[in-house]
Amino acid sequence: MTEARTFIRPIATRSIVIDVAWAGLAAFVFLLPIDLELEHASLLAVLAASAAIAVRRVSPSTAMAMVVVLGIVQVGGGERPSLVDLAIFVVIGTTAVVGTRAEVVVSGILAFVAGVGTTLYLASTGFRFLVLINGPRDQAFLAMAAPVTALLGVWAGGIAIRAFRSRDRESERRADAEAAASLAEAVASEAEATATRAIDVAEAERIRADIARDVHDVVGHSLAVIIAQADSVPFLDDEARVREVSATIASTARSSLVEVRQVLGHIDGSSEVTDPGTLEEIVHGIREAGVEVDRTVRGVPAPFGAATGTAARRVLQEMLTNALRHGAPGLPVIVRETWRSADLVLEVENVVPDALRTGAPTTRGSGRGLSGMQSRLTALGGSFDAAVLDDVFAARARIPFDVQGGPVR
Repeated sequence: MTEARTFIRPIATRSIVIDVAWAGLAAFVFLLPIDLELEHASLLAVLAASAAIAVRRVSPSTAMAMVVVLGIVQVGGGERPSLVDLAIFVVIGTTAVVGTRAEVVVSGILAFVAGVGTTLYLASTGFRFLVLINGPRDQAFLAMAAPVTALLGVWAGGIAIRAFRSRDRESERRADAEAAASLAEAVASEAEATATRAIDVAEAERIRADIARDVHDVVGHSLAVIIAQADSVPFLDDEARVREVSATIASTARSSLVEVRQVLGHIDGSSEVTDPGTLEEIVHGIREAGVEVDRTVRGVPAPFGAATGTAARRVLQEMLTNALRHGAPGLPVIVRETWRSADLVLEVENVVPDALRTGAPTTRGSGRGLSGMQSRLTALGGSFDAAVLDDVFAARARIPFDVQGGPVR
């Protein structure tokens, strides 16, 4: 069954029905008693011719085999040419159009052999044909060449139709390929546009996060210093000291406003960022807020780049802000700077109230500062961690050096 399926080419059911109908009509015509000065074919010849017409597109090889059977029946039965011989032309022409390359070659050979065989058969058995070939030379040549010429002409016509169809199919395939390429190009353009939009959205989100983090650091630190200074005013008896604290509050507020403007200006490109002060200046500002800071420095300070230098100052600023906000009042804050060969380690420790240690509700804030420090340092290849150990809140930051930058101090 599998071999039969591979032998018979796939074809539409409608085409098979049409071919069978044509074969039935041909058989009916072949059997009609019409006087066309042609002999009537035998029933076996009609069956062979009709079968060849019915399967000519389903299986051209089988159709050509039926044509050979038709010739054998006619020659073996001594039959004269009749309408059934039209099946030979139909099969050869159809095979040249729809057959495989091998079948096309075989159909050409069959056309030539059938033409020569017909000439020889008629020359040996046909009186009228003998009269034609025994006449003038031109007449004899035409008579002898007519069967071969007619069959090869039908075969050549089929090849021409095949070429035209192949050209049309090639044009259709080219058009389909161009349409597919255009569609693919459109899809690629849309994908590129989508990717660009996604990158723009991600960049906008990154800028927004940078703004929020920097503004949080600047405003949070300034407000913590201002609040600490303001809280100390009611306990001051010296008018000069009150004025000094008020001046510090005003200076801190103005500095904070300038830094916020510079941060926003740096994001949109309208101005340059000003450093938030050196590490020593940041510690000094906390001391002016009335907080005792125990600062120790180990190692030799090394150069920082612009990004890592700003990150170091912002991180120390935020670590001290947390200590100022959440540390136990009146107790010192410990700051340690360790300058190593490839990085700076900042450590800040402060005693925390009982409520913070036990997990009771406090005004600890949203935690944006800690997460902001961690994301800032992770982006630069550093690290940050913080935890409460016994009654001490310890924060540790590692900032890598950038040898292309200037000094951080």
